[in-house]
Amino acid sequence: AVVSTQSTGVILGVDVCEEPGEPGYIKLTNNLRDAYKFALDGKSPSFTTWRVRPMGEEKYINDSILYSDRHVRVLQALDVPSEKLIGQSRLPSNLCGSDHVPLVADIQRILAET
Repeated sequence: AVVSTQSTGVILGVDVCEEPGEPGYIKLTNNLRDAYKFALDGKSPSFTTWRVRPMGEEKYINDSILYSDRHVRVLQALDVPSEKLIGQSRLPSNLCGSDHVPLVADIQRILAET
């Protein structure tokens, strides 16, 4: 995906279905930055999906909030729940109705000077 914009910033919430470092994620982040990596000082959250399937437990970082540097600034991001809070049955649960945790970031739009 190539993202090009001259006058506004881009914010994209996406289930990449790939971990950071895999080809699709790398292609997206050639043009966009990861809000969580920025807010967590270069680190990714410990997981964004964590479920138990017949073949076993699956814990991945598949989801991202991506943004362009142009006219957008990330202020902070909410960390994912702890392993203790998620519980032994993993996701979905009473805490989270999906097998993906919600990602939340405070993002500021920077107005261009006139």
